[in-house]
Amino acid sequence: MMDDPLDVSADVLLADPVNGGVATAVAAHIQALWLYHRRLSRSRLGRRRYIGSVPGRRPNKRRDFRSGLRTTLTDYFGLNGAPPVYNEADFERRFRVPRSVFLGIYHAVNDLPFIAQRINATGRPQEHSLQKVVAAFRVFSYGEAPDRTDECVRLSASTIAMSVRELLRFIVDGFGPAYLRPPTPSELERILERHAQRGLPGCMGSLDCSHWEWSNCPKAFAGM
Repeated sequence: MMDDPLDVSADVLLADPVNGGVATAVAAHIQALWLYHRRLSRSRLGRRRYIGSVPGRRPNKRRDFRSGLRTTLTDYFGLNGAPPVYNEADFERRFRVPRSVFLGIYHAVNDLPFIAQRINATGRPQEHSLQKVVAAFRVFSYGEAPDRTDECVRLSASTIAMSVRELLRFIVDGFGPAYLRPPTPSELERILERHAQRGLPGCMGSLDCSHWEWSNCPKAFAGM
């Protein structure tokens, strides 16, 4: 069995006849840290982990996933040939992206292991991937808690939080190389021309003013 590297370091320090007192103090400190981390590792190993459905656990809520999917389709995408309740302007205001951009991201993440629709142990289909993407976008758009959209999409707070994490990870990894890069000369010229038409000559980007304080903000704009 190999010696612990911290113990070896302590032995080397203790072997120094010149700095014997300092070496003893340092070795004691290293030994104390090693014992602390070993106890911490043992406590984590002994902690009860999530193991799913077991006797004594609180039962899941009957959320009716089909009802949440039906509501989402009826409100924002249309169902059975009927137009959606909310038009393009309403969609872009609530999701902060046009419907076409949303659908492009949805089709890109539809097959991810967590986002894809799954079948539970009883053979019943679980929540649809569209519900997870809609819930994640609502959290992005309004900066609200994950359980705020439970009434609409019929998902638990933990499922929505996981959807937010997986979608953010995919957007950064999948779209980052294409969009998080310096503009090409032709793109830069087009950006400068567009901003000059808006009264901002020489501006190469947009300012994020979402966290600026506004003392006289109208109540109608609160939370936007």
